[in-house]
Amino acid sequence: MIEAFWKIVDAAYSMGYAWATIHGRTVEQKYVGPSRWDLLRQIVQQLRAQHPDCIVFGSGDVWGVGDIFRMVEFTGVNGASVARGCIGNPWIFRQARDLLAGREPLPPTVAEQRAVLEDHFELALAVNASCRKPEVYTGRVMRKFGIRFAEHHPRGEEVRVRFTRVTSMEDWRAVLDEWYTPDFEPEG
Repeated sequence: MIEAFWKIVDAAYSMGYAWATIHGRTVEQKYVGPSRWDLLRQIVQQLRAQHPDCIVFGSGDVWGVGDIFRMVEFTGVNGASVARGCIGNPWIFRQARDLLAGREPLPPTVAEQRAVLEDHFELALAVNASCRKPEVYTGRVMRKFGIRFAEHHPRGEEVRVRFTRVTSMEDWRAVLDEWYTPDFEPEG
């Protein structure tokens, strides 16, 4: 298997690829267990030995803004690709820019969370418009996003439980009206 990996990378490099994203988890591993940042570091070292100018992004287990910089430091990648880590936390990108600019990364406000949650449901509903019962389908699919967003709410566990019951846009809006109001903005 590792031979096939190097064949693909060498072929891509010889064809002039601009950069590659390499995940630190194997296909066999699927989503079980941690991403292998040690393996990613070895791959980057070997790639740079063969192709010093290659650009490599790493992926796997980047859940918070600090993980981006830990991955870069530990593995030597040029940057981190954030995949599942931005589900429920699209602010990770703003937070990374803040850190790079020497600013303290701020958590999202409840108002910011609400705006994104409203837009996300509407966009998902538009994408699912051709499904049978699009609102019900979208409501069920959006639960996982609401649950992940709840991690940023001051009363996260209660909000998470409410999102698990969503089956429609009406339910979604009810959660937002109950939990995503100025009453829940932290003081300060």
